[in-house]
Amino acid sequence: MTTKSIVLVVGSTGMLGSKIVAALVDKGTVYIRAMVRSINDSSAENRQKIEAMKAKGVTIVEGDLMKPETLLSVCDGVDVVVSAVGNNDVTVPGQKNLIDAAKQQGVKRFIPSDYSVDYRKLDYGDNDNLDKRKEVFEYLQQSGLEYTLVLNGAFMDSIAYMPLLDLEHQIFQYWGDGETPMDFTTTDDTAKYVAEAVSDSSLVNTALEVAGDTLTPKQLKATYEAATGTKLTEKQLGSVTEFQAWITAKKASASSLEEYVYHQYIYAMVSGKGKLDRIGNARYPHIKPKTVKQFLSKGDS
Repeated sequence: MTTKSIVLVVGSTGMLGSKIVAALVDKGTVYIRAMVRSINDSSAENRQKIEAMKAKGVTIVEGDLMKPETLLSVCDGVDVVVSAVGNNDVTVPGQKNLIDAAKQQGVKRFIPSDYSVDYRKLDYGDNDNLDKRKEVFEYLQQSGLEYTLVLNGAFMDSIAYMPLLDLEHQIFQYWGDGETPMDFTTTDDTAKYVAEAVSDSSLVNTALEVAGDTLTPKQLKATYEAATGTKLTEKQLGSVTEFQAWITAKKASASSLEEYVYHQYIYAMVSGKGKLDRIGNARYPHIKPKTVKQFLSKGDS
């Protein structure tokens, strides 16, 4: 009789982490261990998520990414670690601590918190958030742990908030020629693919690249208009080179990351630099990811 693997999800109460836990529960082929900083979380929403996970048979464990001594017991007996930590001061040092603990405890595979465009093709400085992914990935490679990356392009859930759309003024604005393909996947579908990846041994030391849809900026505009019935004015803002120069200048004068980092994501897409090259949706044909048109038509944005 085959023994079920134990999968540890870190960031389990987060937006994506909670969906990954739910997708693993639905799949029903592994034991799930969800790490939280405190079972008695000060956030009522997080406490509710913790109770919901417990009700579904998920084992809740306490651990703190910035307290390495708490991670050894959390990783004890675990086969696969799935990280779903957000962009913050903990992203790099916390995941490095987790990698160290996972290696010490004999964890078989580590899935870092990527869920993005292919940041491996970007240069340091292209995207401040994705620089963190690059640093963690390099550390993970050096650790000797087996790994799987999950790359899904941009989250479809964020389309309405992207710098491409100025919905207040009903403007669609873009850089470049508007013809560069961009990859989008919903967080729900990304979570489903993660749930598959944890048990797929053929993904060792490689990336699972998936996309619910691939559209050029101009196709995205047309799809948005068709799905919502809203006519947008098209506005070309300049070349990709000019866009990169704008980001550099903005970054130099910005008082916060939020003033330019979302534009850095768009740069990675409209430049083609972060494009997914080996989309592997066909590996799991039972997953039918939403297209942008389906997503927008259902009012999920």
